[in-house]
Amino acid sequence: MEKLYSLIWFILGILVGWVILTFSRDRKKISKGETNLSGPDEFSETSVKAESILVKTTEDSSNAIIMISKAYYLGISGFHSENRKLLGEIETEIEEFNQRVRKLKANTFLILQQLQQGSIETGHFYVQIVDYLREMAHSIKYVVSPLNEHLMNNYKPFAEDQNTELTQFSSHVTDFLNFALHIIKESRFEQIAELIQKRQSILELMRELEKQEIHRIKRKETNTSNSILYFGVMSETKHLLLQTVNLLKATRDFVSYTKS
Repeated sequence: MEKLYSLIWFILGILVGWVILTFSRDRKKISKGETNLSGPDEFSETSVKAESILVKTTEDSSNAIIMISKAYYLGISGFHSENRKLLGEIETEIEEFNQRVRKLKANTFLILQQLQQGSIETGHFYVQIVDYLREMAHSIKYVVSPLNEHLMNNYKPFAEDQNTELTQFSSHVTDFLNFALHIIKESRFEQIAELIQKRQSILELMRELEKQEIHRIKRKETNTSNSILYFGVMSETKHLLLQTVNLLKATRDFVSYTKS
């Protein structure tokens, strides 16, 4: 059974990789529909059922994780290669994603009004999920935007060891996000504990990388702007990982409530 789970996870990783490669080949064809988020106009019923809300929020969450995983990977690799055009396009897509999440948040009241009387408890789960999506949207913005700003202002590039560490670190983060995508799409919520273990491993790696950056500072091998950027990426990534786990937990609870 564990081999089956590993195979499913591997296939999902390939699918997300395909999305990333497609984006890289033809950046002008970024599909806004890929990260479209639901609004009150998408619910055809005048009185919305809990099941309808669950389907749409699960779809929203899956699309958000795909977009964030892609943006994180390409943001770090674009920074490493000093690809200003790529970083600018990613930042634009992230801003559009943030606008859609803000709209989703603004429409919460209208959707709650449409809930069936027997689905009132659903509103609590819906509000939670929207809030976690909002936090995740903030985090990916504050990972990528400072990277782009750093290049646009022609600050001193990262040293090779800084770039190597950040690139290797990003592979762990995208692996984490791909696994989160597998859990939510396949409803394998019993694997959230494994996702939390992956997050803990990343946090431990983060502590080691931060120590190495402190050593570089003490040896005067880096400058202030580079170190601030390095620590900033780590800090926002930590928040992103936390809110991703929270999103999956809220979705799990929503599914359990709906089935009961």
